[in-house]
Amino acid sequence: MTYPPPASPDPFNQQPDPYAAPPTPNPYAPPPVSADPYAAPPVSAAPYAAPPPGAYVVPPMPYAAGPATQGTNGMAIASMVLGIVGVLMCWCYGIGALPGLIGAILGHVSQKQIRERQQEGKGLAITGIITGWSAVALTVIGIVIVVIIIANDPTFWDEIQNGSSSSDWD
Repeated sequence: MTYPPPASPDPFNQQPDPYAAPPTPNPYAPPPVSADPYAAPPVSAAPYAAPPPGAYVVPPMPYAAGPATQGTNGMAIASMVLGIVGVLMCWCYGIGALPGLIGAILGHVSQKQIRERQQEGKGLAITGIITGWSAVALTVIGIVIVVIIIANDPTFWDEIQNGSSSSDWD
């Protein structure tokens, strides 16, 4: 019986690449077993070694410039909206005084919060205060004008008591 010739390590007789990376050890290989089962595992001298030369290293992140702003104060926004609604409704049977008053009060409270919390929205709060108090003032002026007109009309109370609808406009 004849046996085949022994296989050479490289069947094509190629030379190893001198520029190739060295072979890496198998990460799944079991650790070496020592004769003493109670022996401490080997400790490497540098567990966190420096990266090899020429490796890409991520530069450290710079510190932040400072604390971020807390955003716009919500009460300042509500103050401005209610102040504008109050001005728009000031001639609607005195309804504009309520949103205007609430808007002005919210504006004052939000100014205090803006100073304490270092928030934005100072202009919105000032706008809410101005439009809120303007709505209250315009509503009061409108009610005073209506009262003066009613007081100067001698037939007003007679028309209300009699239920007649005759007026100067017919």
